[in-house]
Amino acid sequence: MNSSAARYAVFASFLLHGTLLGAWAPHIALAKERLGAGPGLFGFALLSLPLGAVIAMPLAGAMINRFGSAKLTLIGGILFCLTVLGPPHAPTLPLFILAGILLGASIGTMDVAMNAHGLAAERALKSPIMSVLHGGFSLGAIFGAFSAAPLLTWLGTTGQIMLVSLGCFIVQLVAARSFLPASVDKGLSGSHFAWPTSATLGLGALCFLALMIEGSILDWGAIFMREKFVIDAAYAAFAFGAYQGGMAFARFTGDILRVKVGAVRLVFVSALLTAVGTVVALIAPTPLTAMIAFAAAGIGIGNVAPVLFAGGGRLEPDAPGRGIAAVTTMGYSGFLAGPPLIGFAAELSNLQIGLGLTVIAALIIAVFARQVQSADTY
Repeated sequence: MNSSAARYAVFASFLLHGTLLGAWAPHIALAKERLGAGPGLFGFALLSLPLGAVIAMPLAGAMINRFGSAKLTLIGGILFCLTVLGPPHAPTLPLFILAGILLGASIGTMDVAMNAHGLAAERALKSPIMSVLHGGFSLGAIFGAFSAAPLLTWLGTTGQIMLVSLGCFIVQLVAARSFLPASVDKGLSGSHFAWPTSATLGLGALCFLALMIEGSILDWGAIFMREKFVIDAAYAAFAFGAYQGGMAFARFTGDILRVKVGAVRLVFVSALLTAVGTVVALIAPTPLTAMIAFAAAGIGIGNVAPVLFAGGGRLEPDAPGRGIAAVTTMGYSGFLAGPPLIGFAAELSNLQIGLGLTVIAALIIAVFARQVQSADTY
């Protein structure tokens, strides 16, 4: 088996995953306006995504055990390319919720599968690659978000999302040819998905907060920029692109930094930078200042989740896949459940205060940074 080729193939899956989410970002603000929903009601509608993920993630773990993570990564990627077309075209709130359930199920399936296959590739290579893989996600998100403005202008709502979906579909089909064989993790009952144990619960809780921060900027960053500065929805999505740009920079240097300064110090400093950058973005007087601050916050949060995933895999040396699956599941639950919580908070106050919850989450991560010590035992 060619573990080097598999690394690039998994990287491509992370890349297209980020591209699809980045391309979806401007459609969130457009859907809110098209459906005429307030922040509370729209936040409730966004719960459809975590609902779909909660349903899909346990099934994904069982399917990895039966078919292997390679096949499920391919299936999840194809489903993501198809279901991302639903919410941008939903004419009513109930149909938006139904489409969101299907999209969330696809996201949850692919998240668990590609992280499990990334761990398998890391074991085969015997060197850390998780930060770089997540850097691929960030690069994809940058491309998806920053290409949205010209594509929406030239091709319209339908043309933009369909073009990105088709491109990602082709990339996934090509990448799957270089995945590791199914035998690397097929039939290992419990190795790639499990509910959190006492060993992984702490890391899982921190991962929930870390990905809640990421998900909140994805779903509400463009809306915040559009409402505060009254700019076009496509350009408002630049906030998410700037955030992902910072994350990409952090992740492509993360494996080296973890070796030099240690996981605990890296997560502590990163979480503090996230908190400070987010505060500045929320009180910024101009769109440019806000985007720069979002980029700084992205640099902060970029390495937190990959370090937590690595730590989860090392907390259970006899079953690293089970550990990383548990942490991943809690983390992506935060990624999908956090944005609706922000919406509810915004309904009670305003979106600026709602997004302030991500600052509190970052500070909690900093306080409990010592939980990630296991990530240094590669």
